[in-house]
Amino acid sequence: MHARFICATLALACIAGAVTAQVKVGPESAAGKYNRLQDLTYRPQNGATPVTPDVFGTAAVAAGVTFYDARFRRVSNTDRAHPMVIALADTVRSMTPEQQLATVQREVKLRVRWAQDLDTMKVADLWANAGETLERGAGDSEDIAVVEMQVLKAAGWNARDLYMSIGRELGVGSHIVLLARAPSGFYMLDDKFDHPVNASQHGLFTPILTLGEGKSWVHGRRINGSSSRLSAR
Repeated sequence: MHARFICATLALACIAGAVTAQVKVGPESAAGKYNRLQDLTYRPQNGATPVTPDVFGTAAVAAGVTFYDARFRRVSNTDRAHPMVIALADTVRSMTPEQQLATVQREVKLRVRWAQDLDTMKVADLWANAGETLERGAGDSEDIAVVEMQVLKAAGWNARDLYMSIGRELGVGSHIVLLARAPSGFYMLDDKFDHPVNASQHGLFTPILTLGEGKSWVHGRRINGSSSRLSAR
């Protein structure tokens, strides 16, 4: 069996065991006023694809269609025009990309306390829109990452430079973080940290599946220095 196929199969199996499979998405914020995505089969058609997120010492390979694609497409295409998202974006427009990442992470952390979906929405796992998370003032890791992503988009970031990565973090378990590709490289915005972390330095988080604009990847590690052989471990 081809090593790339083995990598993808094992990594996706790990995700299935690490994250509860609930096909749920959040309700439209403010009666859909700020939401523009209606067709969940939407894929960007501009021909430009994101840079492959070879981060945290891994090699990322295309995953095709995954269970999480519809979730990501929905939350990444809603609430960018929400007043609370715009207000946060306005505070960072004149900053450098790295300053924007640090400020957005800090400001979102001040506004959104970490809470489980069971406590806030009475379901096991639900990816909320950015606006509803800000209005509620509470959310879990993916909710916080979605808010950060939408604020950065509203501040002018290209959607191709923002990713959500699902994996495992030492001492935490299954976890989701935002990856951002700045001119100086990839950074991770992790709600367990107080500042962005360079993705080449962080050793606690192990990505399994990363979702980007129109594409997703599974992560493996190269074996014996080979450019073609990959391991899902």
